[in-house]
Amino acid sequence: MSRNRKTIGRTFTPSTFSHIANNENSQIFTLSSGSKVEFTLVTVPAEEVEIGTFVVQEVNGRDQAALTPESLKDITRTLPMQQFFPAIGVRRNNKIEILDGSRRRAAAILCHTKLTVLVTEEALSVDDARNLAKDIQTAREHNIREVGLRLLALKNSGLSQKEIAESEHLSQAKVTRALQAAAVSGEMLSVFPVQSELSYQDYKALYSAEALIHAQGETVSEIITQLKEDIDAIRHQAQAAEDEIKDKLVALFRQKSASLTQPKGEETVVTSLWRFEDKNRFARKKSKGRMFSYEFNRLPTELQVEIDNAVQQVLEKHLTK
Repeated sequence: MSRNRKTIGRTFTPSTFSHIANNENSQIFTLSSGSKVEFTLVTVPAEEVEIGTFVVQEVNGRDQAALTPESLKDITRTLPMQQFFPAIGVRRNNKIEILDGSRRRAAAILCHTKLTVLVTEEALSVDDARNLAKDIQTAREHNIREVGLRLLALKNSGLSQKEIAESEHLSQAKVTRALQAAAVSGEMLSVFPVQSELSYQDYKALYSAEALIHAQGETVSEIITQLKEDIDAIRHQAQAAEDEIKDKLVALFRQKSASLTQPKGEETVVTSLWRFEDKNRFARKKSKGRMFSYEFNRLPTELQVEIDNAVQQVLEKHLTK
C-alpha cells in the first residue's frame, strides 16, 4: 500500500498496534483455495480491543450472544497473566476481523487486557475466511447451536439441507438437529449463564416450549418477566454446578409452557413484602383463591423467631374462643 494514500476512517498507527514483522513472529497458512498467506503477530492494546477488532458470526462460527462472563471464566482466570495462543484475524477497513479466538477477544474486553493476534493484510474471500476459521479452531468445540447458526447461513443462501449435509460432511440428521437448536430464540437463551452446557435434548425441549408459548399467544419476553423471581433464584444458587442450574432453568420453561395449555384456573398472585439488595433474599406472600402462604429466604434466626411469635399472637387473638 502506498504511504501517500490518504486513509479513510480510523487509522491504527504503529503506536496503537505493536506490529512485529520477522520470521519468528509470522506464519504461513494455506487457504482452502490453495493460496498461501502470511500472518504476522500483532498486539492489540486493551483500550483498542473492543473498537479495533470485530467478529462476523457467520464466519467465526461462535455464538457471540452466548459469551457471558460465566461462560468465559476458564479464560478470564488466566488471560490477564498470559495468553497461551494468539487469535487469528484479517485486517479489513483498518480493523481486525477475528476469524478464530472470539472467546479470547470477549475475555480480553471483560478483563480490559491486551490481545495478541496473528493478522494477515491479504484480502480473504468469505469462503476462505470461513474455512480457515473452521480449520484452525483452537478453543472449545462449537456446540450444536453454533453449528446450526453456521448452517443457517448456508440454508439462507439457498442450499437445501441435503446439500448442506454434503458440503459440510455431516449427516442429514445432524443438520436437522443443529438447525433446530439454532431456531431457539436468543431471548430465551439469554437467561442461561453458560449456554455451552445445553445439550441437543435441552435445545429440543426449549424449541418445543417456545412453540407452545407462541401458540398460546404469549411472547418469550412476557414469560421471562413472569418467571423472573424463579429465574433469579436459580441463577444465584451459589453452591449449584453449572449443569444443575441449566437443568433447573430448562425444567422451569418446560413446566411454564406446559401450564399454558392447561385450562385456566385461578392464578397465583405473588406480592413482595420487602425489597432486598441481595437477590437471594426475599419475603413474599402467595395467594390463590382462598389459599395463601408466606415465604421467606435467608432471614436471620432472630427475625424468624419474631415472625413466628407475631403469627402466633395474631392467630391467638382472632381464633381463641
